[in-house]
Amino acid sequence: MKKILLIMLLSVSFIYPQDKPITGEKFTIKYFPNEKKILTGNSPIILVYAYDYWGTTAAAIQGAEALFKNVLSPDEGRKFEITMVNKINYHEAEVIIPDSVSLITYYFTNGEQTDYNDNKTYLNYIFNEEGKPVKGARFRAVDFMIMAGKSDKEIIAELEKEIIDYPENHIARFAYWQTRLENAENYNAIVDLKKEFVEEFDSLKENFQTDYNFLNAEGKTYFAYSGALLGFVSKDYKASQDKVIAIAEKIPVDKRAPIISRIYEQHQKSKQAENYKNEVIGKPAADFEFVTIDGKNKKLSDYKGKYVLLDFWGTWCGPCLQEIPNMKKAYDRFNEKGFEIISISSDLIMRTKTESEFKKFIEENKMNWVNILDGTEKKLHTLYKISRWPTLFLVDRDGKIIKNEEVLRGDELISTLEGVIN
Repeated sequence: MKKILLIMLLSVSFIYPQDKPITGEKFTIKYFPNEKKILTGNSPIILVYAYDYWGTTAAAIQGAEALFKNVLSPDEGRKFEITMVNKINYHEAEVIIPDSVSLITYYFTNGEQTDYNDNKTYLNYIFNEEGKPVKGARFRAVDFMIMAGKSDKEIIAELEKEIIDYPENHIARFAYWQTRLENAENYNAIVDLKKEFVEEFDSLKENFQTDYNFLNAEGKTYFAYSGALLGFVSKDYKASQDKVIAIAEKIPVDKRAPIISRIYEQHQKSKQAENYKNEVIGKPAADFEFVTIDGKNKKLSDYKGKYVLLDFWGTWCGPCLQEIPNMKKAYDRFNEKGFEIISISSDLIMRTKTESEFKKFIEENKMNWVNILDGTEKKLHTLYKISRWPTLFLVDRDGKIIKNEEVLRGDELISTLEGVIN
């Protein structure tokens, strides 16, 4: 492995020819209408391009225009256009590559038709004078590769090249190991990968022992390792838990060992919560009074006439944190149409944050909707039979629960709200 990496490192300057976009220099882009047969050679052809910017919500299956949504409908100041010079057999344009960029995306148009370069040149690296992509170029391109449906093998190769050329790019290093761990085929493969990443991090500690980005990358890699392990043992874990429940049911309550009793009671609570989650659809949402973190006295029924997303969560909960960007998008898009979010935190219950720490978290993450801290007595969690996080319910304008988390997480949140509110 190390020999391969060394060979790649020594040969990298010969892999990339100098006709690539190079930082701080002019880059000539040519277009041959007769070869492409999409845009005519007689029409003025415009080159449309952007630096270091692309939409990350599109998928390859949505087509070129979705992938290039950033260029077609970009934020102000992100799109550049040049009318190409007609050289009879081809058109060309020169662009200056700024020193501070690592990627360029572009396409061609005559105002009526558009050529996206056979879906091949959505994105180009920016190279340095040594002929290799500038630091972070390949790593930043990974978002685009995911969006374009590239294979995990290709993505891993990109990350590997990045950390060979730039060992100090610790974010790319973590992404490399995380992707490999996520794609391990079996338990033994995960254990073998651990040996590899431990050896690599240990070999780098002397050079980066005071670099907190390095230490964060190491810690997150161990976390990715534990997650990968859990993925393979979860089936056995559930089977073992089911066996405990089956045995517990054969033992009288007063004869059960404490650990058996705790597992059985938690199982019953989870079962009740799962049943409640489905049975409550179409029924009035249980009303409750609360005090928001900014000191306002409210109750759920105050929001009749609006669609309300009830979000039971906690800052300690990884899957909950992953939902915050989705809820931000939903809130920004639908709030003016009568949509509200009430996030009910379990942080006091779990003793993971004080009230002041929680308020700071909400401010820093710009969660500009209604936020509540449920107290240690768990009143709201008990009312809605919450046993896991996140748990979400959508309440309609009449105060009835109409959806549960099965259609309220990830991209489904937006599509569900579109169908309901619009």
